[in-house]
Amino acid sequence: MNRQKQSFDNCFEVFLADTPESKKIHYLLRYRVYCDEMGFEDKGQFPDQQEIDEWDSGAVHFIVRHRYTGHWLGGLRIVWPKEQVFPFQERSATHKRISIVRYKNAVEISRLCMLKEAKRFASRDSAVDVADESRKISYLRDSGNKNRNIMWGLYRAAASYSAQQGIKHWYMLSSPALAYFFNKQGFDIQQIGEANNRQSLRLPYCLNVKQVLENPLWLEDYRNDFRLYSDIGNESSASMAGRRQVKQIGVISFVSRM
Repeated sequence: MNRQKQSFDNCFEVFLADTPESKKIHYLLRYRVYCDEMGFEDKGQFPDQQEIDEWDSGAVHFIVRHRYTGHWLGGLRIVWPKEQVFPFQERSATHKRISIVRYKNAVEISRLCMLKEAKRFASRDSAVDVADESRKISYLRDSGNKNRNIMWGLYRAAASYSAQQGIKHWYMLSSPALAYFFNKQGFDIQQIGEANNRQSLRLPYCLNVKQVLENPLWLEDYRNDFRLYSDIGNESSASMAGRRQVKQIGVISFVSRM
């Protein structure tokens, strides 16, 4: 039987949400995580069960799904500053003033979310028979890694996109625990300020995109980067018509007519 090592690339795929439908997937996931599961946001603010804010209209969104079940499990967004203000600056204060040049080549990574149920999809260490339908759900199960590998897959996609766009730096609000995992994995994440609210569990950090992409983590896995969500519909048409083929150029798939 066909057995292959579990890996992020074998089991998950990341999409750039390039349609209203795909962006809605991210908003719905965020509602489930931030409102239903974590209780961080007030459900009453989102009657349509989509967690969305004023920064989303100009943001780039990434979503990840399980290859075998089609479950959408998580996402994140890339946000550009508005009038030299990032979202994180509304909740924290930096030790040093951000330069005008930095505002032009930096973005904020935010709204990272992963469903609790994603934990049962998050393993990379043992071989299983992926052709066995009864084992597809249990294909990715590792309580140690939990859903960290899904998180890395999303960050890998965001880093690839950032490099394409000439983005050199990331800002983000993060808990010290998550920052610890970044450092443990070899990412040089630097705390650059303090939270405005003493009760806040998240602090502002900065990462260098080039350094993120140079991490050895990507040498054996997470190499598929991301595709366009609109490719899903195009692929369906291609399978029926037999006249199109999805090709991968760099880190973005596109559809060309044969």
